[in-house]
Order: sequence, then C-alpha cells, then structure tokens
Amino acid sequence: MKVANLFGALVLTSATLFSNQASAGLFAPTITPLGNLNSAPSVEANLIHFQSIISPDYYTFSLSTESDVSVDFSSLLNLNLGAKFSLWNSTGTTKLQEFNMPTLVVLGGPELTFSDIAAGSYQFRYTSSLVNIGGLSRVTFTATPVPEPETNALMLLGLGMIGFIARRKLV
Repeated sequence: MKVANLFGALVLTSATLFSNQASAGLFAPTITPLGNLNSAPSVEANLIHFQSIISPDYYTFSLSTESDVSVDFSSLLNLNLGAKFSLWNSTGTTKLQEFNMPTLVVLGGPELTFSDIAAGSYQFRYTSSLVNIGGLSRVTFTATPVPEPETNALMLLGLGMIGFIARRKLV
C-alpha cells in the first residue's frame, strides 16, 4: 500500500512540475514546433505522455548550419518497453537515425546525440510502446555548430605562432 501511495504522489508531483502539454486523445499526435535550433543555446519542451500508443509525438525544427544536436530527457519516473526516438527528414518519409529508449528511468534520463546534421528542416519522433507508465519528461534540445575546417586551421596557426614566440623568448 505504501508503494502505491508513493507512486501516486510521484505521478501527481511530476504532473504538476512538467505540465505544459498533453495529447488530446489516443489517435491525436502531438506536434511541437521548436523553430531554428541554432538561434538559441537550447530549447526545452515539456511532455506529459500517457496514451501515445498509436500516434507518435513530433518535434519539428530547422538548422541554419551543419550541427550536432543533443536531446536530453529528464524524467522523474518512466517505464516503457520498446519506445524509440528517431530523426526524420522534414516530410517524414526518410528515417535518418533512431535510438531505443531505456526501459526504466528514475530521476534522470538518456542524452541522445545526432551528429553532423546538415542545414535544413527535420523532425524528431518519439514513438511510445504498448507499455508506457509514467511518460513524464522534460526534453532539452541543444544544437552545436560543427566547426569548419578553416576555423581549425586558423586555430592551429594561432597556436603555432604562440609556440614560435614562446620558443624565441627562451633562446
């Protein structure tokens, strides 16, 4: 009985902490536009997700430059079997990369990294499973631009000049 009370209190607390969006029904997908991920350090989306057994959650976004995108999930409690988080092209016809979500998450969550994504429009999909208890998450999306080769060459040239000056002062 104490476990049931503790679980109920945990669900109620996390529902109030993470309350921003909820799906309207079993067949209604949740679509969250994130905008251009390169324009802000990070973008957060809250998710209370109990019933997306059939329709996935969509997060649409764009990138203005080639970037690495990390997706960080923070959950109080989540139990699911077979949930997946995937990257698709903007039309949703081509899956580019997919991660399996962990079965049990307590006070934390996975951080997924999608590397070297070209500039353009994309969508993330969170596909739930038949067993999804909890489903309370805060999701943080962060895009880090991939440095151009010229940037690395200039940095190495600058370090070489500093080394040359330091060596010259020693002699």
